[in-house]
Amino acid sequence: MQKFLAIVVCLGALAACGQQEAAAPQAAVETEASETANAPEATTTTNEEPAAEPALAAVEESDGSFDEADVAKQGSLRMAQNETAAAPQRFKEGVHYERFRPTKMTVSTNDAIEVAEVFWYGCNHCYNLEPVLNAWAEELPEDVSFVKLPVAWPQAQKHTQVFYTIEALAGMGAIEDADAANMAVFDAIHINRARMTSKQEVFELTKRFGAERDAFDKAWDSFEVNTKMNQAKTLTRAYGIQSVPAVVVNGKYITSEVAAGGKQELLAVIDELVASER
Repeated sequence: MQKFLAIVVCLGALAACGQQEAAAPQAAVETEASETANAPEATTTTNEEPAAEPALAAVEESDGSFDEADVAKQGSLRMAQNETAAAPQRFKEGVHYERFRPTKMTVSTNDAIEVAEVFWYGCNHCYNLEPVLNAWAEELPEDVSFVKLPVAWPQAQKHTQVFYTIEALAGMGAIEDADAANMAVFDAIHINRARMTSKQEVFELTKRFGAERDAFDKAWDSFEVNTKMNQAKTLTRAYGIQSVPAVVVNGKYITSEVAAGGKQELLAVIDELVASER
């Protein structure tokens, strides 16, 4: 009996929250996680032309004299170029991440490289990953933008509205810390077993962060919130989100903790994909 319980716990740690389970606050285990881990590496083919060999710097014609400094410089250049060309990628398409073809739209429209966290408040895996991604996002360079995208499955519509209401209140200056309010929603669901689907309980939570009733009512049913909910629906379909948490890099790549092999591995995959976009 103890061995059976141990197996169930291990599978639960690897699974992600699936769309079919979105009605319950505690997500079930994905039985496909262990099969994915044991599957052979996927082989993908593309129509892309192979990258051209890096060109070596031109060497001026000389009168035949021997310049040791120049020879050493040229040798160093060749070595550096060869090492750069041969540097292997640590993570593989089809194994640790997938590539969208064609590239999809992004959440924001700025020129930064976008890293989008796709999540659901009711997913325990999202709850556990949230502080890890938030800590990672604190040290991002200026050319990278981290955004949150609440999954817009039909069963998760109220939680999508909760997220964008908090975002709207923060934009109005009605609450001071949107990240803390979002984490409070996670805590309410996973610690206090609240559903966080009624307007009144959401207001009571945001009131703790400074929101007043008039501002909350204005945000809850606002054009801004409804527009962003519709955008979330469009992106959920475009990205083909079937389980969360997931991370989409620049509308081009999608990965997850399960695909990467762990939380820290996920961060490393994201970093490598961001670097490839520069």
